[in-house]
Amino acid sequence: MITINKRQFFSLATARFSSGLGVAMVSTFIGIYSDLFSLSGVQVGLVGMAYSLTQLIILYPIGRYADLGHRKTLLIAGLLLGIPTYLLFWRVSGFSSLVGARLLQGTAIALTTSIGLSFITIRSRKENRGRNLGTYNSLRAVGQTIGALAGGFLVARFGFGVPYMFLASLYALSFVFIFLLVPPESRESRKDRAGGGLHLSELFSGIQFRIQMGFELFFAFAKSIVIVFIPVYAYAVIGLSEGQLGAVVAARYVMFALGQGPAGKLSDRVGRTLPVITGGILFIVAAFMLPFQTSFWGLLIVGAIFGLGDSIRVPASWGIFADQGIDTGPATSFSFRMLAWRPGLLAGPLLGGWIKDVAGISYTFYTAAAAVCLALIGYLVFQLRERKKV
Repeated sequence: MITINKRQFFSLATARFSSGLGVAMVSTFIGIYSDLFSLSGVQVGLVGMAYSLTQLIILYPIGRYADLGHRKTLLIAGLLLGIPTYLLFWRVSGFSSLVGARLLQGTAIALTTSIGLSFITIRSRKENRGRNLGTYNSLRAVGQTIGALAGGFLVARFGFGVPYMFLASLYALSFVFIFLLVPPESRESRKDRAGGGLHLSELFSGIQFRIQMGFELFFAFAKSIVIVFIPVYAYAVIGLSEGQLGAVVAARYVMFALGQGPAGKLSDRVGRTLPVITGGILFIVAAFMLPFQTSFWGLLIVGAIFGLGDSIRVPASWGIFADQGIDTGPATSFSFRMLAWRPGLLAGPLLGGWIKDVAGISYTFYTAAAAVCLALIGYLVFQLRERKKV
């Protein structure tokens, strides 16, 4: 088995960091855009929905094509697309152009996320796969942390041009690193069965795979509400400054970045189930607390709790899909995890926006907490049923 070396890991990490930086900056800016363009709650939801729309269509074909030996081609294509995408964000002038830019961003992220993770999976040994995935994902969280903090500061000081030019430049640099330092995966993919990517019946035969798919479906609905409406709540409702808004968003990413490596290693030792449950419980606590926070420090603490929950849950979740996909096509397996999120990411912001307009923004967060409660109950029922069979 060919294991990943430091040069390849660093090259892939630049892409993961860049994508995290871009996602966090734009997510932070949505709160500013909503105020700048006087967007309704439904329009804010549609902006969040646009990010996932193209991903719903292309994720599975991307995963299959990647596992046939085209990982590098797809990865550099996503990085190249990211360059004009962030320059387009610089020039958005209203709701329609903002939606268009989000559609392109969603496509670029889809082309890089599952592909990079599949590189890590096929080149990691089973005993440290969770740790490697957690460390790799933590680099995205580092990018998200910097993106949220620097994005709010740069917009307040220089406007939108500087952060978006920086993003475009970073994507270009990532493209150069991947192009020069990461070898094509075609020989490795076709040599090992892990590159087939077409064994769908075998992929879905794993009970943990199916249980986790159901959990992610509900969790995505809740998570999308939080991602879209925390910046709106902090900036447009509480009235935080751009810099404070960036810090609130970054609080989640800081905890996410710090915890994923150790949590991934822990999930290799104790199993994947307990970390998933623990992360879900922390999300519920934070979502119920959020509407009661009317100060910068209160929102900062809640953001950190969200991040802590994610740092525990996410490595275990990716680990389940990696374990199942290592023999059937890792990019294909990861694409299904991401696909499980698309309905929630599409419906969550839209329904959350409608609830905000009708009942108030507090009830959007209560709805998110209720969705995760249902997801955890179902998750526990199915896990206990499987344990009884054993």
